[in-house]
Amino acid sequence: MSNTSTYLTWLGILCAVMATFGIGVFVIGYKDPSMGRVMTVVVLYLASGLLLWQARRKAKRSASEAQQQN
Repeated sequence: MSNTSTYLTWLGILCAVMATFGIGVFVIGYKDPSMGRVMTVVVLYLASGLLLWQARRKAKRSASEAQQQN
């Protein structure tokens, strides 16, 4: 796995953790859901999925390039 795909994986996980924390804030009742807070959680989950997909794509690409060189 290349450094870029590792970085994207960790960034995707971080986005998912932050979004889950936002959901937890709603569940325990610390803050009421507002349009901005809900959209932040949604965007974080979307970003997480996109980053993890991109990391997987880059990892496959680098693996196929390494295989072609051999």
